[in-house]
Amino acid sequence: MLTTPHDNAWLDLVADLVARPLTAWPAEEVVELLAGTFDAPAGSYYGQDGDVIEQRPWPAGFRGTDPAEIERWTIEHAPREHPLLRWYLASGDPLAMQVADVPTTVASVGLQDQWRSLCQEYLGGVSSQMALPLCLGPTANRTFLVGREDDYTAQEVALARRLQRLLTGLDRQIACYSRWVHLVGPCALEAASAGELTPRESSVLALLASGYTARAIARRLHVGERTVQKHLQRIYRKLGAGDRLVAVQRAQLIGLLPAPTRT
Repeated sequence: MLTTPHDNAWLDLVADLVARPLTAWPAEEVVELLAGTFDAPAGSYYGQDGDVIEQRPWPAGFRGTDPAEIERWTIEHAPREHPLLRWYLASGDPLAMQVADVPTTVASVGLQDQWRSLCQEYLGGVSSQMALPLCLGPTANRTFLVGREDDYTAQEVALARRLQRLLTGLDRQIACYSRWVHLVGPCALEAASAGELTPRESSVLALLASGYTARAIARRLHVGERTVQKHLQRIYRKLGAGDRLVAVQRAQLIGLLPAPTRT
């Protein structure tokens, strides 16, 4: 198992992210740590939700790269010429991957040479990129990337895939909490902090109020049913409730859930 000097930094970052009521990725923090872990001078976060595209390169202005040029390149060139994007579109395999491992049947030698030329022009020459997708879908895409000049070793790719699982779990939590805040409203952030509910507990509470059983919540959040039961126990304790009905009512009373609609 590959260990790095950044292991403690990852533990600290994950503990911090889990404890914070996040509705969006603090991308710069994660990209900076990924870059340090893989000895990469640059990285980025790419997010797409429908027609909305978000790109956050790190560090800003890497080797004088113009953000507008990066955005233009991503929209105009990447779908046809980025080896990693071609791989994910062709294979549907979400595992972390580096450019050097993309088969020539997907990205020909000529296309990879063209890719390196584009990197020299737009991306400061960091043609050896590795992607850690968190969500790949027809209308949603959230991916972290790191780039450097040298290819990544097999051990580094294996480490990236371990970190990918960790980041994917955090991504699901952020997405669930974001949907919950969208449902309840901006007051949810303050109410959740006052009630000392974690983001995952808040997600479980929202699903509970929607009528989901523990088993259905587990399927929805991709966790075990025993894990959901533990979340429910903590929710009941924090709200001073003994069952589902009282927990939902008290959460509505203090603003953790929207008030019931009167008919």
